[in-house]
Amino acid sequence: MKLALIGLACMAAATAGIAIGSTPEMPPQDSETIESDRTVDNRVTIPVSVDGRGPFDFIVDTGAERTVISRELADTLELHASDDVWLTTILNVEQVPTVIIPSLGAGRRTVDDIQAPALARTDLGAAGVLGIDALEDQQVLFDFEQDRMTFSQARIEESDWSGGDVIVVRARQRSGRLVLARANVEGTRIHAIVDTGSAVTIGNNALRERLIRRGRMNPAQFFTITSVTGSTMDINYAFVDELRIGGVRLNNVPIAFADTELFRQLDLVDRPAVLLGMNALRVFDRVLIDFANRRLRLQLPTGGPPGNSDMPMLAELVSETPSAD
Repeated sequence: MKLALIGLACMAAATAGIAIGSTPEMPPQDSETIESDRTVDNRVTIPVSVDGRGPFDFIVDTGAERTVISRELADTLELHASDDVWLTTILNVEQVPTVIIPSLGAGRRTVDDIQAPALARTDLGAAGVLGIDALEDQQVLFDFEQDRMTFSQARIEESDWSGGDVIVVRARQRSGRLVLARANVEGTRIHAIVDTGSAVTIGNNALRERLIRRGRMNPAQFFTITSVTGSTMDINYAFVDELRIGGVRLNNVPIAFADTELFRQLDLVDRPAVLLGMNALRVFDRVLIDFANRRLRLQLPTGGPPGNSDMPMLAELVSETPSAD
């Protein structure tokens, strides 16, 4: 089995607390909603213009420091080459070529003069990747039920969330990533890093070893992952009975395990941690990622905990996040 993953940022962070909230009201007037699509492995794409041409399908990766464009599209648009850069992917650090994107537009929003790594489309899984250099200081609302995304200027208005069907998780942010310390897997406290560019949730070996010691996983199960630069790695995987994020519990969650380069950059090799990928986030009806205010909002599925053949897990409220080792 092969699975494409992104993961382009490197940083380290700690976290703050957790609160219970509820359903958001209508987006503010400066917001814009864009129809979204999905890749074959359930990552979100939106139409993006490049230098006034397009639209082209770009994966939205709220954890990637850089916007990336496919080498094929850069060649077709005859974008000018720039200096090589070192890129931290989910697996390693590689030197890669870049091009200059004169302007990049998503809906009415435009970012000028982006130096973007140019990588093979087959490894990206789309025409490009929209990173936080195009999304910073925004709220990004993923509406999985309606297949659309809403961008708006980030703001603090707790009155927008009232009721009991949304979990609000506070975090700290560095280099664009939200890192949630108040989370756990089967009673083990973990650092959970929000990563919409990863199709699957990935745990580090510190977490894997704890689960093996408890007889909670089979160390002989492997599959292959592929990074955006084409590098591959065979990694262990398991279904864990319970993953808690603040006041919500996910059951029967598939997690792949590897001490990737990203965990080393985060200084999380020795502390249990996961990259929270799209297979976990898509359990919810809506997910709001608020960069400036460092919050993650998760709206529980309408009608209660769902059953889903593509993602065999449930989401439900719990009274509190239990103490963990």
